[in-house]
Amino acid sequence: MRMFLLAAAVALMVTGCGDVGNEISGQAYPPSISVTGVGTATGVADMVSINFNVDVSNIDAGVAVSEATELAEGAIAAAVEVGAEETGIETVGYSLYMEEEYDYNTYEYTGENIYHLTHAFTVKLNTIDQVGDVIAALVSGGATSIGGIYFTVSNKDELIAEAREMALIEARKTAEQLAEGVNVSLGDPISVSEWIDYYGDYGTYGYGGYSEDYYYDSPPISPGNSSITLNVSVSYEID
Repeated sequence: MRMFLLAAAVALMVTGCGDVGNEISGQAYPPSISVTGVGTATGVADMVSINFNVDVSNIDAGVAVSEATELAEGAIAAAVEVGAEETGIETVGYSLYMEEEYDYNTYEYTGENIYHLTHAFTVKLNTIDQVGDVIAALVSGGATSIGGIYFTVSNKDELIAEAREMALIEARKTAEQLAEGVNVSLGDPISVSEWIDYYGDYGTYGYGGYSEDYYYDSPPISPGNSSITLNVSVSYEID
């Protein structure tokens, strides 16, 4: 009987250890203040990526491939001629699919197959001065659509460092204010994490409409600014 009571007492002591609110798996959580800080750094965009497509439809798959290749080569050559570097032009997508032709007058399928081909590219420019000329050249050379324009900055690492410093300062200031408000002393940071948001300026330039006898005017392009917002989450120990 005495041995049973002793075992029960030991079991109660072990169970009680797990009920402490600031302990888990035998390790205590120190009292802390957790805050977030946000920092945003902005720079003038000086780099750009232009997305363009070559879209072709034909009842013959081989003809569709040949036509798309000719248009793509023409668009690339035209872009290079006005200053784009050929090494900065890359394929980002290629698709070919078939559908049965549908006659909307008779509301019946004709039995003919149509092949649709899309070849997607990205042109990367290290200067924004060429953007308008390159867009006009792409459309004139054979691109059937310009999908979008993305501006960014070359000194991204510098902007990230600036945003991080601002976020940490804000987090510390908030933690000190909270500590003062509840009348405690703020200790050293015990954990920190971060995540980044990129806010680049985007632009669009619509459907091109290829024509060998017409050269499209260079459109006005405004790059604006590119911003990087960095968020930090910091926990400070309470002394």
